[in-house]
Amino acid sequence: MSIPFNQFSFSILDSDTDLSDFECDNQDLNEFLQTDAIQYQNERLAVTRLIYFKDTPAGYFTLVSDSIEVAAIHSGDGTTEYPYRRYPALKIARLATDRRYQKRGVGKAMLLKTMQIAIVLSRYVGVRIITVDSKPDSVKFYEKFGFRRATRKYHDTISLYRDFHRAVCDIEDERLEGDITEY
Repeated sequence: MSIPFNQFSFSILDSDTDLSDFECDNQDLNEFLQTDAIQYQNERLAVTRLIYFKDTPAGYFTLVSDSIEVAAIHSGDGTTEYPYRRYPALKIARLATDRRYQKRGVGKAMLLKTMQIAIVLSRYVGVRIITVDSKPDSVKFYEKFGFRRATRKYHDTISLYRDFHRAVCDIEDERLEGDITEY
């Protein structure tokens, strides 16, 4: 059963957080959280946020700054008036859900929180695109939430992106039409 978004809480990882019970299906993601996330954060290389359900870590996601080649996105995304070779982006560097909370809306909640962060961040610095280098078995998850495959392959993973600016504009248009009152 899916957990409503308003029942989750989020916090930035700190060194006092007990993560000994956290276990997702990917050992590399478990090891990153247990051994590297705090160091990356302390060195200002990445920021990891935990998502909690009833005071228990249900998942985490790590964000870093990024860019994506204009040539790697599909026509209709981005803007035709942009004169540079790369769009500024926010990358989901890691995203994992604890096994006990899989298929309960945790991943969706983390993507929504990432969108909120991107919107706030874009008020201070240029950022238009959210990127992720997905493991092959996670591609369908991201595509379900509007991510598209980049037209160029960069790594062994599958590069995906979402032009979140378009999503924000669509929401604002709906709001102006009276379909929804807030976002």
